Parts: sequence; C-alpha cells; structure tokens
Amino acid sequence: MTHVCVYMRDAWGLCSDCAELPSSEPLIISEKSPATMMAGGLSETKPATPEVQQLVNQVKPQFESRAGRNCAVFTAIAYKTQVVAGTMYFIKVQVSDAEYVHLKVFLSLPHENLGPSLVSFQTGKTRDDPLTYF
Repeated sequence: MTHVCVYMRDAWGLCSDCAELPSSEPLIISEKSPATMMAGGLSETKPATPEVQQLVNQVKPQFESRAGRNCAVFTAIAYKTQVVAGTMYFIKVQVSDAEYVHLKVFLSLPHENLGPSLVSFQTGKTRDDPLTYF
C-alpha cells in the first residue's frame, strides 16, 4: 500500500497532514502551493444529519433570544463545515413553511468539553439560497 503525504511550506515552516509511517510502507510526497490547499476552507454542502439536528436543537434557545422570536419549526436542512480550532458549522434551518435561516455554529475541540455556540445567523433566507461563509 502506498501512502501519499501532501504538505505545504509557509512562512512558519512546514505544514504536514502525515502521521508517523511504518518503515516498510512506500511513501509519495507531493508539494502543493498555498493556492491549491484548502486548509480552513468550507466543505461541500451536505444533507443535514441527526448529529447536525442535535447541534441545531442545542443552539435554538440562543437563536430565539438573539432574534427575538420563538420558532415552532427549527429543522436542519443542509450544512457545510470549516475546520478551525474546533469545527464551524454553517447550517440551513427551516423556521416556517417558506422561511429559512442560516446559522454559524462553533463546536470546540472535544477535550474542551464545551457545548455548541451560536456565532451568528442570517434571516430571510429561502430553501434555494446557497450556504456561504458569513
């Protein structure tokens, strides 16, 4: 089995995604320029999972307080992620028959043992509005 190691040189030294390899495993190293790397970029849009719905349920009180409204419907439809020092979730949530909001939710690293936090949100969205960074 061949292991492919992708790394990038930057102003701070060498960044690598590789773990230590057994000495018998062949190694291919490929250098990429910063323009082709997507560290910290948004993932593709994915259908909401039960885990994403659980995050949405946990931040619903934060949204309702900050938006000044109560939502009978609060259903995750789709999401994107961004890896930071934890994970940033961009989530499309249905709040009525024809109204959607986009939530930006931060989930810290597991060892920090903190719950999800609503960073920001966008209201007045439709089902067809794409999830983008905000």
